[in-house]
Amino acid sequence: MDSLNPGDAVRLNGTPAEVIKTYAVGDLEYIRAYVDGDGVKTVCIDDVEIEPKPDQLAALDPATADDLHPDHDAVSAEWFDLRSQALQLQIAHEQGQLLSISNSRVRLEPYQLAAVNWVMQKLRQRALIADDVGLGKTIEAGLILKELTARNRADRVLFVVPAHLQKKWIRDMDRFFDVDLTPADRQWVEGERRRLGEEANIWDQDHQRMVASQAFLRQDEFQPALDEAFWDVVIVDEAHKAAKRGESPSETSKMVERVAGNSDSCLLLSATPHDGKGEAFRSLVEYVDPFLVAEDRELSREAVDRVMIRRGKQTIYDDDGERIFPDRTVNTVPVEMTHEERQFYQAVTEYVQHVYNRSEQLNEPAVGFAMALMQKRLVSSVGAIQATLSRRLGDLVEEQSTATSLSAEATAYLDGEDLDEADKQAAEDELSALTVTESDAQLEEEIETLRDLVGLAENISVDSKGQKVRRYVQQLLEEQPDEKLLLFTEYRDTLDYLLELVEDEPWADEILVIHGDVDKADRARIEDEFNHGESRLLFATDAASEGIDLQHSCHIMVNYELPWNPNRLEQRIGRIHRYGQDKEVKVWNFSFEDTREGEIFEMLQNKVESIRGKLGNTADVLGMLDDVDVDSLIMESIRNEEPPGATKEELEELIDERQRTLQEWYERSLIDTSTFDQESREKIQEVMDQSEDVYGSEADIREFVERGVEALGGSVETTGTDLFRAELPASLRTGMEEEYGPFTFSRDFAMDHDGIEYVSPDDDLVQRLMQEVLESDRGDVGLKLLPFVDEPGIVYTYRLRFEDGTGAVIREELLPVYVDARHQDTRQRLGERIVAGDSVTGTHDADRVRSLIQSQEQLRSAADRYSSQTVRSLREELHERRRSETQQELDDLEAYADTERERIRAFIDEYERKADAGTDMDIAIRGQRDRLSKLEQRIEDRREELERKAQVISLAPEVESICLALPV
Repeated sequence: MDSLNPGDAVRLNGTPAEVIKTYAVGDLEYIRAYVDGDGVKTVCIDDVEIEPKPDQLAALDPATADDLHPDHDAVSAEWFDLRSQALQLQIAHEQGQLLSISNSRVRLEPYQLAAVNWVMQKLRQRALIADDVGLGKTIEAGLILKELTARNRADRVLFVVPAHLQKKWIRDMDRFFDVDLTPADRQWVEGERRRLGEEANIWDQDHQRMVASQAFLRQDEFQPALDEAFWDVVIVDEAHKAAKRGESPSETSKMVERVAGNSDSCLLLSATPHDGKGEAFRSLVEYVDPFLVAEDRELSREAVDRVMIRRGKQTIYDDDGERIFPDRTVNTVPVEMTHEERQFYQAVTEYVQHVYNRSEQLNEPAVGFAMALMQKRLVSSVGAIQATLSRRLGDLVEEQSTATSLSAEATAYLDGEDLDEADKQAAEDELSALTVTESDAQLEEEIETLRDLVGLAENISVDSKGQKVRRYVQQLLEEQPDEKLLLFTEYRDTLDYLLELVEDEPWADEILVIHGDVDKADRARIEDEFNHGESRLLFATDAASEGIDLQHSCHIMVNYELPWNPNRLEQRIGRIHRYGQDKEVKVWNFSFEDTREGEIFEMLQNKVESIRGKLGNTADVLGMLDDVDVDSLIMESIRNEEPPGATKEELEELIDERQRTLQEWYERSLIDTSTFDQESREKIQEVMDQSEDVYGSEADIREFVERGVEALGGSVETTGTDLFRAELPASLRTGMEEEYGPFTFSRDFAMDHDGIEYVSPDDDLVQRLMQEVLESDRGDVGLKLLPFVDEPGIVYTYRLRFEDGTGAVIREELLPVYVDARHQDTRQRLGERIVAGDSVTGTHDADRVRSLIQSQEQLRSAADRYSSQTVRSLREELHERRRSETQQELDDLEAYADTERERIRAFIDEYERKADAGTDMDIAIRGQRDRLSKLEQRIEDRREELERKAQVISLAPEVESICLALPV
């Protein structure tokens, strides 16, 4: 133990470590050390193997100078270069640049990188990303996660998303960013409880990257554990669904507030962050920063700008000043019913009205919901309603039961949860079979009514809408044979009916189909065929309304029927009206004339387009309508036999009221979108250019892998343009085959070719190779012969590292300092050139090598002086920046604290006056004083955190490598 001193470099069980101190407890001796990858550990010396880390330069004997040359094992230039590359790769992300660009398989747009840069430059990565539909919030969130991961700040990650988007997030994070997310579902919960025990907090684990649905995570059983858990990163998609509304916050909003508060970095994603009212938007701002604005103070533009970034399709321009998103037109195509269709429509509506009213009287809302589904399918297609009526008839005849016990999926659907299409279809089929009767006679009467309705449906020889859509498709393909068409319908029954209707058309074999039962692989194949193949038609249900991009091949859409939710219509349009579309988007909505639904939805759609034209942002209009229950309005109209005009008037009045509020928010500039123009492009291009100067480019990684694999005994061979295979050495094979590939170092190639491994800077192969090189005893010292070196000297490469008071790394970089042997002058730029330079073959002067070895202590002293000056300069620069960054938050905190104190003390003063007048106010006064005490503690905790963030602590510079440099 006497030979171990603080600061000594050792290997602890084979892992590099630095001694902090040694001490004894009784007869046992302990070592406290900082262990690479594990942090600080204190262990008994008897239980571990401790080896001094060899100092290769100290081991060099001047007497061996005659034997040393760039290929000698002791001073191998090849291994020195490998170690230098590994060191550069290890710290690349600590230099403040955007290197996630090279770590993802997605085509990135400048405005997306600008959003990532804005978030990463913040003191804390907490933000509301409120870009319009189709601008790529998923991509922006993935890039930010990659940046945080590279900075070792994303070990515990939680995605909170709507249930129907859970699989999409898992797929996209894996496909684009090579990030594996574990779905948090009942199976996972039960498995973790068995593994860890019932008392363990399964949500509070290291190395955990989870995705959970909002519905699953809000369950009461999880809330105590979520209170105690902490995440490095929380990402909430469709965050507006968790906004607070009304006096009593929903369970979802309370859960999101809880996990957002228990996180370091937090991203809220929403294209519709407000609903035309103030409290919902304010709550999202408070999830990001609860200390930004006091409760009784209005939000200001300055405050919102600190936490929200928001761009609309209408405010993003290219280099020529042209909008990158083209206009769109939405048109309604009226369809006139035949006499038979009208009779059938009226008969089904009367049946729906009758059962709906009975369900209201008997308090069976699930049955009323089933009738709303039936009314929707009635205006979709004859095929959909006939299939629904037939299934309902069969269920009632077979079961002869009015039981209304529901599955979990059906219950969730009734509660308004977003389900994927398969679960939604199953829930709707289950609900459509429900009825409620007071007697067997009533049930028999309903069965007879259903038989009559099925008979009426079977007698309809012509589906007017189906015929009109068929003629439209025929005319389009004849007049514009090079165009492609995307057709949406809400129901699988309607899709099947339509496919049968057109099966004899000459273009029927060109129809591609996507619905809920089409799996991931087939969906990707269909998307690729429609985008790049000969097929001109894609018919789909809403299973295709998210997650596929068709803007490069199609600009015409048909909606066979309008969904009753305007947001879903916008999601459909978003498949073709997104970045990359260069033609005007044309949308054709087919709707029956003279029906309640047709009139209401034509008005609704016209209103949406009108407001969009005035405000320039569709998402704002949809946010305004998000909580408008159109289903209930229509069903109330049917129940009360109101004319459609009455419902239209009620809905229009509601929309006008929301529009006025929305307009006022725009006038106050709280939610308007920022412009991304040429100046914005130039700014982010500057950041991208700086990022390219940091180690980790495609060429850097290729060189590192090729040289490293071969140095360890493997081989890499080219098998085509941008395509490679490798025979991996044993040390790199953990979990990998000896024959590795095919792989590529090119992002573009990887994006264009499936099944090709993309070897990016954070790929497993690169990371393992980096660790193998850094943990090796080779490469600490190198010898190079270089034509641009005039005088013999030594380059000392220091690792400079700065942390804040919380222990988070602020900056880390390598500083190569060249010291010439004759004058002991120090030069950084020459040091960088020597480290990066390739040694040439040639003879060297052994006397010069001997002299360098003998004088290295004096040269090291000169290098130390230079490094300390650099540390001092960088520390002051970082101090200044940190002071500026934290001062604004401290000012916000003090303003918040003063206002909240004043408000709570006003309550206390009022209660004390009432108490003086004789009213018992003890409980109320104690409650407010307790509230004030908790406020003071929260403020103090936050102030201390900010003050620690403002600190800049320089860690002792460490020499990572040494290079003897000789002129040729």
